[in-house]
Amino acid sequence: MLREKSKLLICIAAVIVMAAAVMPPAICFAADQNAGVQVSRTDEFKVIGYYCGEQFDVPVEKLQAEKLTHVMYGFLIPTEDGTCKPFQEPEELTKLIETCHSAGTKVYVSVGGYFDKDGSPLFYIFEKIGADDGLRTIFVNNIVAVVQQYGFDGVEMDWEYPRYESSADYEKTILLLSEKLKLLGKGLSTALPGTGSIDGKNVWEALAGVTDKTIACFDFINLMCYDLKTGPNHSPVWYSKTTINYWKQFRNVPAEKIVLGMPLYARPSWQQYRFLVEMDRENAYRDYVATEPLESTYNGLNTLREKTMIAFREAGGVMLFDVNEDTYDDTSAVSMIYDLKWRMMDYSKEELKQNISIILDDRELVLLKEEGYGVPFIDSNNRTLIPLRKPMEAIGAVVSYDANSRVVTVIKNDITVKVAIGASTINVNGQKVAMDTKAIIKDDRTYIPLRAIFYAFGYDVQWHGSSRTVIIS
Repeated sequence: MLREKSKLLICIAAVIVMAAAVMPPAICFAADQNAGVQVSRTDEFKVIGYYCGEQFDVPVEKLQAEKLTHVMYGFLIPTEDGTCKPFQEPEELTKLIETCHSAGTKVYVSVGGYFDKDGSPLFYIFEKIGADDGLRTIFVNNIVAVVQQYGFDGVEMDWEYPRYESSADYEKTILLLSEKLKLLGKGLSTALPGTGSIDGKNVWEALAGVTDKTIACFDFINLMCYDLKTGPNHSPVWYSKTTINYWKQFRNVPAEKIVLGMPLYARPSWQQYRFLVEMDRENAYRDYVATEPLESTYNGLNTLREKTMIAFREAGGVMLFDVNEDTYDDTSAVSMIYDLKWRMMDYSKEELKQNISIILDDRELVLLKEEGYGVPFIDSNNRTLIPLRKPMEAIGAVVSYDANSRVVTVIKNDITVKVAIGASTINVNGQKVAMDTKAIIKDDRTYIPLRAIFYAFGYDVQWHGSSRTVIIS
């Protein structure tokens, strides 16, 4: 026991150091050389949505089932005698499963959650069941009966959260459930917290309570990288990156079994994403709104996109909690992820690893390789170069190229920028401005230094290395 706790403390210290390393203390434009390890194929990439229908007023017909690979239906609530409470809306659940199966989407039943419907924590009930052989058997048999009754494709165990001291009971419960489900050809997953402080709970204890033998039972793990108690946002990008690294590096979980959880709600206001967008469509592209009486920090589309790109390269999928909080137009998070997934479908592992996303004035500037205009890349000076025409025209500039002098001229309002191919300076309204790289011609396409050219027109440029995203505003 002491040896295991010592190992845990070492892991904790290492992850804390790692967290500090990935938090962005300053803007850097160098390429992230470590991004892209264990790249997942996008056609196998999971897009999972929690669906807690009893908690929302959204009809099943609005679910974008065809854009999801899995739906987690919540929640099946355990009771102290090992049985489970009946669902309040069985007809809606039946309709949900039929809709999902028609779309080729799997439906898992999520067992537990943090609270009962009356607001009481379920932690104590889970521990009581897990510690008793008889209750444990009743509990597992009840879950299996529900799976068979409704036709679920699998079970997600949402025990929030196992303790280190009760890890053996947790393990016994999962092993028994796994054995029963395998006989039926059903799947098993779990939801576990991110590597941080969640609502004052000791998350390290919860992570240590999940043994390696238990992890082996799960087809995949939904990592709840939200509800962080430190920092201005409860679900920052670095938190996702650190949590993925913990499970891969310290627990040896393969990338394809890791699913990055992302929220569609704000804290401390608990405002839903759909209602924030209803207040102002521009809120879809923000991460903060000064709502009253409590402010709203959340993940807008651009942050969700960054996290999805991290998951493409380093994990096996993404999860949204809850899809009933999404919108159903061009601000939909589900639609954004779906479009991004299929856009990347034909990318090789190396292309996916090297891909650079550009966000221009809060909107993604899509540069597709099939369009033939060229795609952004990092040059030998670790600087981002972008194809010339589309980004400049996106900001309303007029572009021309003199093939004889090999000079690009870009004009917007009263600013004229001249970029000579191969030169280490640009000319801004007659004044030379030094650059730390050069414009080039590659594959018959002109590429210009992103930072220098946008700075010349008064734009701010940031590089987010963890997701390989350029933010231009």
